[in-house]
Amino acid sequence: MKILFISLFILFGTSIQAKDKFLCSALTLYKYRSLVPKTEFDKVKHCTYSCIMAKKCGALESWSVGIAKEIADLLGMGTPDLEDIAANKLGIRLSKKIDHINECLPSCRELYDNGYL
Repeated sequence: MKILFISLFILFGTSIQAKDKFLCSALTLYKYRSLVPKTEFDKVKHCTYSCIMAKKCGALESWSVGIAKEIADLLGMGTPDLEDIAANKLGIRLSKKIDHINECLPSCRELYDNGYL
């Protein structure tokens, strides 16, 4: 999580609007982390967190966080995976079809159970 916060700070720079977006993303990830079990399938996690962030902070911010995470992974802070970006895309699309963030996890699970692996 610390790596993600650092990546977000670098990505959004120092403008006031960017700081607000960074704050929204960081607080959303922190506040709703308990909605996603640590043992959940990685792609379902990406889908769910992207869905939650898109609902709370907007699609652009969700995309930015997902890209920042993959850049951090490429720089050696994790394992980069292009399928993570595809999972983020699913989550963002899903956020437009559901009413509440509590629907993100079950909906992402359903997508992956139906063959989006």
